[in-house]
Amino acid sequence: MAGAADLAPALIASGLAHQRQGRLSPAENCYLAALRIDPANAQATYLMGVLALQSGNGPGAKTYLSKVIDVRSGEADALYNMGMAHVLDYELAAAEPWFEKALAIDPNHAVTHFGLGHLCRLLGRSEEWPAHYAAGNRSPKATAEMSSTALLALHSNPRLSLEELYALHREWERRFAAGSYSQWQNHDNDRSPDRPLRIGLVSSSFNAQIVGHFLRGVVPAMAAHADVELYLYANSTRTDWLTTELKQTPARWRDIAALGDHEAAARIRADRIDILIDLSGHAPGHRLLVFALRPAPVQATWLDYFDTTGLAAIDYLITDPVSCPVDGGQRFVERLIRMPTVRLCYTAPPFAPAVAPPPALRRGYIAFGSFTRADKIGPDAVALWARILAAVPAAKLILKSETLKFADVRARFERGFAQAGIEAGRLELRTPSAHAELLAEYADVDVALDPFPYNGGATTCDALWMGVPVVARLGTSMISRQSAMLLEAVGMASLVARDDADYIAVAAGIAADLPRLQSLRGTLRPAMAASPLCDAAGFSEALLQRLRRAWQQWCAT
Repeated sequence: MAGAADLAPALIASGLAHQRQGRLSPAENCYLAALRIDPANAQATYLMGVLALQSGNGPGAKTYLSKVIDVRSGEADALYNMGMAHVLDYELAAAEPWFEKALAIDPNHAVTHFGLGHLCRLLGRSEEWPAHYAAGNRSPKATAEMSSTALLALHSNPRLSLEELYALHREWERRFAAGSYSQWQNHDNDRSPDRPLRIGLVSSSFNAQIVGHFLRGVVPAMAAHADVELYLYANSTRTDWLTTELKQTPARWRDIAALGDHEAAARIRADRIDILIDLSGHAPGHRLLVFALRPAPVQATWLDYFDTTGLAAIDYLITDPVSCPVDGGQRFVERLIRMPTVRLCYTAPPFAPAVAPPPALRRGYIAFGSFTRADKIGPDAVALWARILAAVPAAKLILKSETLKFADVRARFERGFAQAGIEAGRLELRTPSAHAELLAEYADVDVALDPFPYNGGATTCDALWMGVPVVARLGTSMISRQSAMLLEAVGMASLVARDDADYIAVAAGIAADLPRLQSLRGTLRPAMAASPLCDAAGFSEALLQRLRRAWQQWCAT
């Protein structure tokens, strides 16, 4: 029996090795085998709880962690994991005390600050969440990925200035990227200015997530260009129907998800890429630390971010005149490449249903709606949307979001609108669904309301494609001008408001104009399809022209 018991530590060690490499199923087999040998083994029990967290299984995580949490109550990691188990089990209020206990043990426990910041953000506690993100960001234990999460989230904070955001991006570079700059190597790429170019795109979203719908038309158009060899560097193992579409283009596919930063940079350098384009910025799944090694002579950033990366290693940021006006106040480390009209190119999903008539025709009242992430809808947006509902007394508001599955998040909106004088019966909260079903639910929305300062992107495009006009509020940053960019591209600049009063007037005005709503329902989709926003061939040609000029500048230096 003693010999059998001795096997448990070896099985746990083997499971840990699998778990660190992301091989969750073999890790689980090892831990379960250890527990069959030694059912009271606290380490195997704890690791099964951690494994359940990684798998998104909240109830399973709580079951395992609760068995050992008393003996690990002095460990910040264990307390944080217990809090996350409650989050996964849709119990935000129950999660918070565990996070607070973890911070009491280790005030610099970075991941707990980020977890508590996200929880406060979901609950609309605008006075608390920025401080937790800032504390997590300052922690010496913060990783590059954690700090990027904070940078992304802080764009929702209307109190943070553009200069403060710029400084935070430069700090990210100093802490995580600048140390790689001494490792740069000279590039011996052929400096012929007009030869065919090897262009690489780096992303974790070559699939039917949000970003994929802005690549579905562009990638085939770029890959088919006679003067381009296109390479797709995929930093994710997630594949679906859109991945299959992209793999069927002439672009060359490279999997880099399992490669370290130096290995991925060496792979790119071996492909002799001339222009390497980051598609993530600080969004999840980015590989900015690969770009910090400068594997290509010309490097740019585009698409899934809306601010500087902060990296001197990235030469250009691809934008447009509305997102970044010449006299705008937002600062960038990168030089700006402005597209003619719009920096994004949308291709509607093939499963988008036909456009439905305005629901006001059958219901007799206007339905406003927002199908964006609930954490983008802060107290300022709630207050302004309540004023719109007050200005259109019979109207209702439909909110649909992934996190509305949490009772605490639903209560946040119900309470916020009630405090603004809007009774619960005028608010409809919908939980998440598949993309096709979400698009179909636009049949219940007459007018979409865009959040601010963190505007919609794919959400705005989806609404417009379904014939639903979107009312947006113009801000001073790329992300707070994003919907204005999209609306101007499709000829709907009249729906862009300049301030709060204008936002209410525009929303109430279009809500009162049922003939216009009915007309837009039939004309928005064809107008959008014919606009620069959906012109993949024209967009790709304009982008390649600008990349060619960037290449020629490098050749001349």
